[in-house]
Amino acid sequence: MSEMNVTRAIVPCGGRGTRMLHLTHGAPKELLPVGGVPVLRRVLEECAASGIGDVLVVTAPGKEAIEAYARPLAGAPGLPARIDFVVQREPRGLADAIRMGRDFAASEAVAVALPDNLFLGGAPAVAQTIDAFARERVNVVGVSEVFAADAARRGPTAVYPGVRDGDLLRIARIPDKGEHEATFDTGGAASALTGVGRYVFTPEVFGVIDEVERSLEPGAELDDIPVMQRLLARGRLVGRILDGRFLDVGLPAGYEEAEAFFASAASA
Repeated sequence: MSEMNVTRAIVPCGGRGTRMLHLTHGAPKELLPVGGVPVLRRVLEECAASGIGDVLVVTAPGKEAIEAYARPLAGAPGLPARIDFVVQREPRGLADAIRMGRDFAASEAVAVALPDNLFLGGAPAVAQTIDAFARERVNVVGVSEVFAADAARRGPTAVYPGVRDGDLLRIARIPDKGEHEATFDTGGAASALTGVGRYVFTPEVFGVIDEVERSLEPGAELDDIPVMQRLLARGRLVGRILDGRFLDVGLPAGYEEAEAFFASAASA
């Protein structure tokens, strides 16, 4: 694997967005404006600010509006120089979407940024995961501290136990994901750490995704959690505790929180 900086990112946009239908009315949730700016543009700007020059956006049938919106953005000030697109024909899960970028990543490490998540303040979240990769030379998952008061506005990820090591989390275990309809649970604690939608993966991830697929029933969802569990078991995954405010705009409550935040900032 090359020692070059991470300059490529995958942005998965293939999800069905069923939880957001009353806001999107069937349009791609990635194009919902937050503070007057589509979520996807905010994530593309974050990628560019992190040194990413090439982005692969993974879409799905019926979400052609994403390419129509994002393709003309390539090369604009503050945006990646190149934006390509690939269609995930079946909604098979996040790991399957990431695997769509196998040829795009080639032999380089690649960042992954989910439009469901925004991070405000401090260095761009993608840049923070890249920094952790540069130091550790293993796969990296972004980790955020979620407080109990905010848990109902965060998705159903699990608490990641582990040991803090500066800005890193030496993850002890990655539990299975909660139910789709659930929200985050701190387990009675005032706050807890959980994995969020920023990653850097080395090329080994694609082989691990293939391994996980072989262990599943035909047609089962190919999620990122079992992939990260295998990487962790091999000593090939570390968490980067992200600075900045985490907003989960893939949930209605999180989207409303983000809108209120930007409205407050605009009136200040």
